[in-house]
Amino acid sequence: MLRNYFKIALRNLWHNRIFSFINITGLATGLAVTLLIALYVAHEYSFDRFHEHADRIVKVELKHQEGDQIYTIPWMSYRFAEAVQKASPEVENYARINISNDATKQIMSDVQHKNYESGFGFADNRFFQVFSFPLIKGDRRTVLSRPETVVLTESMAKKYFGNSDPIGKTITYDKKHLFEVVGIVADPPLNSTIRFNFLANFQTQRALDRALYRNHMDEKQVNELLESVGAGGGVDTYFLLKNADAAANVARKIPSVLSEKAKNKYEKFYLYALPNYHFDTSYKTVQKTVNTFGIIAVLILSLALINYVSLTTARATIRAKEVSVRKVVGAARKSLIVQFYLESTLYVTLAFGLALVFFSLLKPFFYDTLQLKIDSSFVSTPYFWLPAIGFYVVSILLSGSYPALLLSNFTPIAILKGKLGIGKGSATVRRSMTVFQFTISIALIIGSILIKKQLDLFLRQNVGLERERVVGIRLDPETGIDKHYSSLRNNLSQISGVEAVTASTLPIYGGYMNGWNLKTLHSDKVVSANSFPVDEEFIKTMRVQWAIAPAQKADLSSGGNIIINEAAAKELGINAKNYQQRIDIGSGTPKNLVGVVKDFPFTSLHRQIRPMAFFIGKNDLFHNYIYVKLEKTANAQEKLAVIKHVYDSYKADRPFDYYFLDEAYQKLYEYEISTGKIIFAFTGFAILIACLGLFGLATFTAEQRTKEIGIRKVLGASIVSIVRLLSGEFLKLVFIGIVIASPIAYYFMDNWLQGFAHRVDITWWYFAIAALAGITIAFLTVSAQSIKAALMNPTESLKTE
Repeated sequence: MLRNYFKIALRNLWHNRIFSFINITGLATGLAVTLLIALYVAHEYSFDRFHEHADRIVKVELKHQEGDQIYTIPWMSYRFAEAVQKASPEVENYARINISNDATKQIMSDVQHKNYESGFGFADNRFFQVFSFPLIKGDRRTVLSRPETVVLTESMAKKYFGNSDPIGKTITYDKKHLFEVVGIVADPPLNSTIRFNFLANFQTQRALDRALYRNHMDEKQVNELLESVGAGGGVDTYFLLKNADAAANVARKIPSVLSEKAKNKYEKFYLYALPNYHFDTSYKTVQKTVNTFGIIAVLILSLALINYVSLTTARATIRAKEVSVRKVVGAARKSLIVQFYLESTLYVTLAFGLALVFFSLLKPFFYDTLQLKIDSSFVSTPYFWLPAIGFYVVSILLSGSYPALLLSNFTPIAILKGKLGIGKGSATVRRSMTVFQFTISIALIIGSILIKKQLDLFLRQNVGLERERVVGIRLDPETGIDKHYSSLRNNLSQISGVEAVTASTLPIYGGYMNGWNLKTLHSDKVVSANSFPVDEEFIKTMRVQWAIAPAQKADLSSGGNIIINEAAAKELGINAKNYQQRIDIGSGTPKNLVGVVKDFPFTSLHRQIRPMAFFIGKNDLFHNYIYVKLEKTANAQEKLAVIKHVYDSYKADRPFDYYFLDEAYQKLYEYEISTGKIIFAFTGFAILIACLGLFGLATFTAEQRTKEIGIRKVLGASIVSIVRLLSGEFLKLVFIGIVIASPIAYYFMDNWLQGFAHRVDITWWYFAIAALAGITIAFLTVSAQSIKAALMNPTESLKTE
């Protein structure tokens, strides 16, 4: 029997090739997009869950209030972990790590294998007892027990030692520290928040820090700093709890173990569960976006399934006599339901196979657009294939249920008499489905328009800081090249095509800031401000606008003075009449205020512009970053080659490292840019799926009304009136979709825009554009079939009567 059902299903698929193609292609497109989104969502939610005890591991962080600012401090002191464990029986174990993934240090195994690497970390011997990173060589219990030993990741072992066994061999860290290789660990998966390339013994880090502190403090101060219990010590601290619910109790006990100087009534410690840490410590927009993508995946799959159901029920009249004859000869309703479910299974299986092909083809584009880094092996994990199988099964059940129940419920006598009796109900369901499809499509179009406008606000507006054709070059203090700043600056300035040269301590748009507590000498109000040491040419070169210009140009070249922005001036009560005064920048250190610049975003426009202070320094300043402004007519690549030649002439050990300021600025919004691209793509897919369904319904309607159209033409109806008749019904449904979609889109986009301090206004014409686009797309989709039907010769359509 199943064999016969399968033959019937294949025969129907072949005899109705157009509808089969629309059904399978639409469903395959929806499934492919759903699988791509499921891959992304599953990867985000799988972070750190591969550890055996992930549900019992927590990370400690502190929120600290300073003035009107609240800061998060993710690092604890050396002795913090052991002090908390002694006070808290709920703590089974702990792990301390210090990993530098931003800065690079020179690593060398021999003269042929010497590179600057990031991800060199220090961890205590408990690390591999708490975390489940696979150790390929070495004993988990003792691998980091000896000072001056290191564990390499598998890729670094291959990079520095090739195919030879690195155990017992040495690497040199930062040109002067020798480490013996005692283990090899598998590379951390890309869904791990803890990332490293090298892990050295933790006690070595303490020795290095002690030597560093002795350059600035006496022995008593060094001991006090290293033995204190509190936050801010540079150590990521994790606890393995005996019970996952014990985090609150441990957090309550932390204040009792802190050193006296570490206690502050404005501080609060948080214990973040490791599986949630990825979301808890990121912008809330990240999890919101992941959840939104998940909803979009469900909606797009719904659109594809609706196409199948809508087209299947639309052709109910064609299958009605087949069902009636089968019932007359004794077929039970149950067997008919099985038949139609089998047909759905065949369609979904073919669509799922095609979807996997689409998935493989679209995956590189999806990864590139969202800047995703996902291990190739992730698709074979239960995190992905379980949802994929779930989508397959759900698609079969949902796509088959309504058609099976509808078609198997036909009454044979009524059908054979020509009284189908299901037209109104079935047509209403189909109209509702079409409205739903275009509601989603129009809402996505509105969302796409607003995302595009918000990105334009970020990327195209004048932010008050020159960023076009500005090259930033890192001058590593450890190489000593920063000491040659004056000479380097003069040589760079003499290059043809270079307009100006300036410098700063921190990278512009680099995400790094120092904090000052500003205070006028006549007030007790403290204003927390970002500090940014620059040279005397910075304001001019970067074309920062003055709100209150210095009284004398010499104020910018004397060194030691400060400039603040309008936000800081407003909070300090400074104006054009009283700006020439001394400002305390903290610890009783006064500086001359010589001017006020207009506000400009030094970080992204996600947040309000905060108070900022520029410290004007001369040759005594550490010029860690130098900025070269190129003339508009200069060839950037040619000038970069010349700049590199000048840099290399100083024989700096670190390779030439540069970035373009406009690219760095754009990178601040890479998350929004990539999200926008994906939303645009999703919108396109949603429209494609909706149009496939609309095209199928229009084709079927034209077929069903062929004789009606012939009679109308015989009676004198024009082609335009027939096209309007056939298209009008569908356009009404699209219009209803527009009316429903507009308030829904407004609600969600207004909520999304609340995440930005600087945002566009939602105006009516965004909705008008989306409505016009939806109507145009729908009209073009149905007009082809409408025109074809209207142009048909009446004698051909009526000759069977």
